[in-house]
Amino acid sequence: MAGRGAGGLRAARAARGWSQSRAARELADLARARGAPAAGAASLKTLISRWENGHAVPEPQYRALLAELYGRTPAELGIAGPPADPQAEDAPARLRAALAAAGAVDEDALALWREQLDLAVRLDDELGVAGAGELVGALVERLDETARHAIDPARRVEVAAVLARAAALAGQQELDRGRPDLSWRRYDRARTAAAEARQPGPAAEALAGQAAVLVDVGEPAAAITLLDAAEPELPRSARPVLAGARAGAAAALGDAAATRRAIAAAVEPPPPDGAHPAVAIELADLDRWHGHALSVLGDPAAVDPLRRALAAPPRSARHRAAVHADLAVALAPQEPDDAARHARAARELAERIGSTRTRRRLSRFPPARGG
Repeated sequence: MAGRGAGGLRAARAARGWSQSRAARELADLARARGAPAAGAASLKTLISRWENGHAVPEPQYRALLAELYGRTPAELGIAGPPADPQAEDAPARLRAALAAAGAVDEDALALWREQLDLAVRLDDELGVAGAGELVGALVERLDETARHAIDPARRVEVAAVLARAAALAGQQELDRGRPDLSWRRYDRARTAAAEARQPGPAAEALAGQAAVLVDVGEPAAAITLLDAAEPELPRSARPVLAGARAGAAAALGDAAATRRAIAAAVEPPPPDGAHPAVAIELADLDRWHGHALSVLGDPAAVDPLRRALAAPPRSARHRAAVHADLAVALAPQEPDDAARHARAARELAERIGSTRTRRRLSRFPPARGG
């Protein structure tokens, strides 16, 4: 087994063009994203060397992470391990323990989770995934485990309400990290949790997040299809959020007419809906959606809404980084010096919050010398 694992792991790493140090960093990052226990990058480099040289076989949690990291099954990597011993693992006992843990969740525990999420949101506003990623990932895993094993329907709804917000934030963070596959999963869990909690606002935000993921991976037409299919399931109060997402997807398709229709729909307040409360939408977010879509189209009219979005009361570092990046793009043809200034500001914020996504958007603006 060790011999097959040595060749399979080494070949998988070589196919990515990674050194052992790079593979160790990627494995550590993936473990944090999944909320899985793992050694630090330095220790993982030693373990990877031992695994590849056939001196050891990865433990079960590392086998799963390695399979996800390299996109191959444990068997293909030669690390599947021995067949499971039915007597070695007490699956019924594990299930009973999970049910008992979920059943023990009370109002005090829920209050603590809400406080943790509020703290995570504040940290994310300032430091992004770099400062809050580990906290958010661990919170999502704990809430998800509880929601899946809660028996009482009312308690499931309460847990799902917190999970919907936490998973959507995790989706944003994974998109910042440049991991659209993991972002999609987080947003998908946020959608299902929001549906169970009967919260149209978080459901619409998670759906808009998935549309953004599709646009990022070059599938804006699929984003439109996703939004079209899901829109009838949501109340009218949530439609402006979907319209903002639709504007970005239509702009990526180069469809200026559809973009402007979507922008108009996002700005227009939805008709009264007595069955559902209005979904709160900040004017700065409307301006950001508007400006971003026009900047993608290359329309100089993007500048005014983007400047308004930037001048809004204190917003998250992610918001400011995105607006600066869009301003850099919008201003580049006519005001290159101002564009370069916004690109520097966006790049500084992207470094601070760990946003690979924003840095990629700025690839056309080379960093200033010494900066």
